Amino acid sequence: MQRRLQLPWNPSAVGRLLITPGLPRHAWLLQAGVTLNFFGNGLVAPYLVIYLHFNRSIPLSLAALAVGSGGILATTSGLVVGALVDGFGPRTCLAFAMSANAVAYAAYTQVHASWQAFAVGMAVGIGTGAYGPSVQALLSGFVHSEQRAAALSQQRMSAIVGLSLGGLASAALVAAGVPSVYTVLLLLDSATFLGFAILLMFLPNPHIVRSGASGGYRAVLSDRRLRLLALVSLVMVGAGIAPMLWILPAFARGIPGVAVGSIGLIYAVNTAVILLLQLRITRAAHGRSPTLVLAIGAGIWTAAWGMVAITGSLLRGWFAVAALAGAMAVYATGECIYTAVVTPTAAAVAPPLLRGRYLAVMGFAWQAGFMVGPPAAGALVSVEPLAFPLAAGAICALLAIALSGVDRNRWARLGAP
Repeated sequence: MQRRLQLPWNPSAVGRLLITPGLPRHAWLLQAGVTLNFFGNGLVAPYLVIYLHFNRSIPLSLAALAVGSGGILATTSGLVVGALVDGFGPRTCLAFAMSANAVAYAAYTQVHASWQAFAVGMAVGIGTGAYGPSVQALLSGFVHSEQRAAALSQQRMSAIVGLSLGGLASAALVAAGVPSVYTVLLLLDSATFLGFAILLMFLPNPHIVRSGASGGYRAVLSDRRLRLLALVSLVMVGAGIAPMLWILPAFARGIPGVAVGSIGLIYAVNTAVILLLQLRITRAAHGRSPTLVLAIGAGIWTAAWGMVAITGSLLRGWFAVAALAGAMAVYATGECIYTAVVTPTAAAVAPPLLRGRYLAVMGFAWQAGFMVGPPAAGALVSVEPLAFPLAAGAICALLAIALSGVDRNRWARLGAP
């Protein structure tokens, strides 16, 4: 008798962790495009500053500033494209964003001076700012309202999978010593953007309305619910996501015995926790008050920052690495809560004719959090390292207390996830 192969895991259980059942075909095609897009991002992101500095002889500080300059333009381009999404449809705007980034990343191969790096970085910012409201509005148009939160969380999962695979592929190409490897990575990234743009030709363009027919940003900003949600997002990104991703490595490197290579292990925990918990947390948050769930998330981040502060003051070497990995796991749980609630709630409260603008405002809050949080956290680290996690934890704690006093019934009646 032939024995059945026994796997050390249950494939259906793994599938439930990583895949949202019941999404329509168009939503899955879009998820495939998101994975392809972030695969390209994963190819280039770890090496772009290195390429500009070592291969194009641009000073390191200017290379980093040039790459980051796109974030400034992304804050405004997202608002412009949010209006265009409502006027011309999200598929058209997303195709523009992907085409713009395909051209911009190919142009990086022709950069030989600092001003050229800044020009290309700003061009990347146009496509980056346009991406968020376009892809979120397009996905929201493909699913029923009760599927929206799960679909947007699946988009997050698709992005993480693509980013991780891209990072592994780029590391393998660099390690193999491929000739002109950074140029190859940039051209491959450009090709993934172009591939996503081509894939969009096979998708419909939902919710096409005439521009200006629904009150514009004045009507959007008159919604107190959106203003509250955008403010909460700005604070959570500025005091949680941005400093945890950008400033924690510098803080960790200042702890005696923490090697540079071990920092990558800490961030691998973040990816693993999101892959394991994102969809589960999204399902658990469904039907609950968004402000209550976000208060829980802010409270979890308070605990994570407390763990970082204790690690920095008491632990050293691999004990510190293990403790920071634990703090990252706690933080990632709160990040899953943030992802499960913020964008789906904004899409849920938005009138269909204004959804692009609503999502653009949330994108602006995200970008603003990244513009404010890391500089402030970096300044604290340079003065007194422990002040960094203590200040971030205090802000998260105050936010959790403030959100616990918001009228939950008002939000619950919206049917937001």
